[in-house]
Amino acid sequence: MALYTELDQKQINEITTVFNIGSVTQFRALEGGSENSNYRIDTDDKAYVLTLCEAKSKEEISELAGLLNHLEASGFKSSRVIATSTGEHLSSYKGKPVLLKEFLHGEIVEDLSEEMLFKIGASISALHAVPVPKNMQNRFSYGTEMLTVADAFANHPFAGWLADVKKTIGENICEGLRKGLIHGDIFFNNVVITEDAGPVIMDFEEAGHYYLIFDLGMAITGLCCDSGRINRSKVNALVSGYQSISPLNQIEVTKLKPFVVYAASVTACWRFRQFHVIQPDETQQDRYLEMKQIADGLLAIPDADFEAKKGRE
Repeated sequence: MALYTELDQKQINEITTVFNIGSVTQFRALEGGSENSNYRIDTDDKAYVLTLCEAKSKEEISELAGLLNHLEASGFKSSRVIATSTGEHLSSYKGKPVLLKEFLHGEIVEDLSEEMLFKIGASISALHAVPVPKNMQNRFSYGTEMLTVADAFANHPFAGWLADVKKTIGENICEGLRKGLIHGDIFFNNVVITEDAGPVIMDFEEAGHYYLIFDLGMAITGLCCDSGRINRSKVNALVSGYQSISPLNQIEVTKLKPFVVYAASVTACWRFRQFHVIQPDETQQDRYLEMKQIADGLLAIPDADFEAKKGRE
């Protein structure tokens, strides 16, 4: 992904002064982050991630910092926010919100083992047990209303496909689907595999209060696909890990496939909008097709062929 804001040593020092972390010995830009510029910052004794938020407001980032603190207070391990010398959870640079977090030592793994997927599934289930902060009640960025394209692309074949899949998804939203705190974007590059704590889910920018099964569907989309196809062995490992902590109810068992389709479709929609409308990029314009392929592959099979195995009661 692009680095939107390039910083030099002088600018890094200026930004980090308010955090009282000591002298910066070295820094480097980090890859990833579709809407942020991220830098690893090293001091004599610690490492941090400095994030310049390019697309979200100060209020949105303040809420993110509050959520990360809430997760820590609830015993859920993720990125730990570093406060400024005045106790604020974020700063700013040239009008952009700035967040500083402790660096998670580990690695990003695209092809995850079934053993690791089991652990990630258990971590997702633990996340879903964390109480929803009051300011996040009934709020999520990627509801079904987001499954549309800009008017300029109303005649694009993708627009017609989205309309059909939106109808299918809507038919599968029903009573009995539990809601709670969800991450909303559990792809492999939002999970750090650490030596001491195992997998750690990070980057909660899209977190919200929504259907728990959506989060599992998104994790399947982001963690269990090989070459545009769902790997059922990986899915079974992830879902088994989830249910080792909290079993899916019978409605969720039967609705797993439609919510994986939902997750893949909304990701395809985000990519289409991002690279056709917001930041047109010919080299990235076909990236939505990978997610569409995943959704189409699932839509071609009966729901019963993709039901989750029932967990313990």
